[in-house]
Amino acid sequence: MYDLSKQEIEFIIDDMMAQGITTESIRLNLLDHVCIIIEQNLGENDDFEKYYFSTIRKFYIRKLSEIENEAQILLRYKNHWALNRNQFFILLFLIFIGPFLGFNILWIDANWQSARWNIPFTIWGNTVAYALWPLLILLVIFLTPENLDPLIPRNSLILLGRNPLIKIVKAGCDEYAE
Repeated sequence: MYDLSKQEIEFIIDDMMAQGITTESIRLNLLDHVCIIIEQNLGENDDFEKYYFSTIRKFYIRKLSEIENEAQILLRYKNHWALNRNQFFILLFLIFIGPFLGFNILWIDANWQSARWNIPFTIWGNTVAYALWPLLILLVIFLTPENLDPLIPRNSLILLGRNPLIKIVKAGCDEYAE
């Protein structure tokens, strides 16, 4: 097991500050995680800086300050439910299309013996007629390309709560900073 020196810990702290982690509690928490990973996995003769940069890279997608930005969003909207774009569209699908599918499954369970050959027309005809419009709207919103300025951009965070009910925060957006 590798033991980090004070200089290496100072190096990590300075690098985190240089990469945009300004909140001390986030920086110390992240420092703790990084130090544990390095101490458990770094060999005695391995290059510390190379291993540190490969380790810290696993914590973010574009830049390290994303962690602080998301933490500030979650602190500001702490009574909100944070969803990524795909989770939000799955939720919308379940809300708008799920009742039709659930009704059909229950109807088939209750009437499968009496309606044998007529099941497709009886059930799926109404489902297609009533669920097609919400499904098409969801598909258009979901599949709108980035160059056409979509309603819900990719890599955005959707916050569900009381005030506001739905808030869309674009990735890399600094609007929440005060």
